[in-house]
Amino acid sequence: MLRIISLIIKAVFVAYLIIFSVSNVNTVTFKPLMNVVTYNIPLFLLVIITLFIGIVIGALAVWGENMSLKSKMRKLNKEIKNEQQEIERLQKLTISQEPVKTEENKQEQTAEEKPAAAAVQNDIKDALR
Repeated sequence: MLRIISLIIKAVFVAYLIIFSVSNVNTVTFKPLMNVVTYNIPLFLLVIITLFIGIVIGALAVWGENMSLKSKMRKLNKEIKNEQQEIERLQKLTISQEPVKTEENKQEQTAEEKPAAAAVQNDIKDALR
């Protein structure tokens, strides 16, 4: 279906181009370099050439942007690969069973050890009596 629609649009465009060309056969003076060089060409040819130049400039602009995006994509894919390798490396590391002792953990341990130490001292006193 999409192919048929595309074919119809192309046919209409070509038909319009033919009608435009036949209707505008008058010659015009074209001065691309400010009176240094002049050309007498048919109007339809001037319009078609201008259209073609516009298409080429637009295609080059899109191509440049596309190349920039591809470069960014390669860079991001490389970063993703490096990050995945880092994740795999970290997953392979063995994790020790003991938690890392920080100042907060040390304070919590001493707070927990004080009642335990007092209980042991009381047990010893009871045993000596």
